[in-house]
Amino acid sequence: MAGRIVHCDSVIRSPLAGTPVLALGFSLLWSLGQLSATDNDTQVFERLLQRSNPEAPPAYTAFRRLEGGLTDSDRRGWLEVRTEFRPGAGLTYQVIGEGGSEYVRNKVLRGMLNSEQESLAKGKRLRASLDANNYTFENGGTTSDGLQRIVMKPAKKADGIVNGHLLFNPETGLVSRIEGRLVKSPSFWVRDVDIAYTFAHLNGHILPIDVTSAGRVRLLGRSTFHMSYEYVSVNGQEVKRERTGV
Repeated sequence: MAGRIVHCDSVIRSPLAGTPVLALGFSLLWSLGQLSATDNDTQVFERLLQRSNPEAPPAYTAFRRLEGGLTDSDRRGWLEVRTEFRPGAGLTYQVIGEGGSEYVRNKVLRGMLNSEQESLAKGKRLRASLDANNYTFENGGTTSDGLQRIVMKPAKKADGIVNGHLLFNPETGLVSRIEGRLVKSPSFWVRDVDIAYTFAHLNGHILPIDVTSAGRVRLLGRSTFHMSYEYVSVNGQEVKRERTGV
């Protein structure tokens, strides 16, 4: 059975390899003023989102809670950690609480944090860029709560790219949520992985505050993952939550 449990690792870790960290907020009206009448939807929205593709997140300190595993099973675990990221120094974390399955805690949740450490140390992006190399964009209309929806259609099949949509506040141009299904399965054993990211505007940066994923593991059933953030400081300044439109 241990050989089967390892496949749960993939469905939980893979979506987090693409955890987005969006850059400084931008003005929707200003961006629209730079567009020409010949621009199509992809050109319009790509220009609006061009500042959301940073090489690395800003310096920050945050508490995170990670939990996941197989649904309706004792193969679930959780961690509470204090994380710090400093450009040039990388990501460090300290576990301050944990419980549940030892395998999930050590192999899956700690494994995800270790993978994030390695990616940042190598200067790799933590998600696929929101640009025409990876997506075409279409106007998806307005939600009932007044947010603008942008439909994201994959331009290629690669890790971290989703078939879904993002939502932003049309008054501020701040992205509030991205959700969809991964177009490339993490492995043969993992299928139908849905992910959702929620963001907040903190000290002039759009940063993730909630990440969820769910997928199907062959022979074992459904697996889920959830990670929430509580930021203490961003760029050395105490966090003051700003309006995001969510």
